[in-house]
Amino acid sequence: MSARILALDLTGPGGGAALLLPSGLSLSRLPPGAPRGRLLMPAVEALLGDAAIAPRELDAIACAVGPGSFTGIRIGIATAATIAYAAGRPAVAVGSLHGIAAGAPAGARRIAVAVDARRGRIFGAQFERTGDRVELRGAYLHAPAEEFAAMLPRDTHLLGDALRAYPRLFAGLDGDGDALVQPDAVARIGADLFARGEAMAAADLRPLYLRLSDPEIRFPAPS
Repeated sequence: MSARILALDLTGPGGGAALLLPSGLSLSRLPPGAPRGRLLMPAVEALLGDAAIAPRELDAIACAVGPGSFTGIRIGIATAATIAYAAGRPAVAVGSLHGIAAGAPAGARRIAVAVDARRGRIFGAQFERTGDRVELRGAYLHAPAEEFAAMLPRDTHLLGDALRAYPRLFAGLDGDGDALVQPDAVARIGADLFARGEAMAAADLRPLYLRLSDPEIRFPAPS
């Protein structure tokens, strides 16, 4: 039987929740600028209520863990971990760049995601489509945009706002500069990771930041 997965994502602007069941997938999106800390749990409760399923009947709770919005990541992980702990269910960590890559067109074989990390750097990763899966190739990077652009083969399909932030560097590549993580992609990736045995206890769910927050950069802790 297919896994029953509740998925949360607040790594970018907006975000939301998705519920993947053998009978299908339902989705609740939160608009950019919405008070996500206040709206996420009501969105989850509505999804579960409409499906008449209790959290303890889920197989796992998947959560996009970053990189992305520091505040959004913290809210998403805290919510996912709380639900998982209270229901006695495992958690699954989904990288947000994977969540973006999953939205690449079906014909794209080489895929890269580059999200503007400011100060001339990006959060980036390369992926490859294998059958109906988009698989990570290598590691998530926090790298100079120019350095990451030089890594990419010319047939790469590029997703992420770095395509708009650094148009000269990524000129000639097909792509979508508006691509974002979608909660339904987090649910499907989470189901695949769960099937592979890549679940964890709720208390072990951790953010994937890749760099310090802006306040930490501006005001470093005394050594």
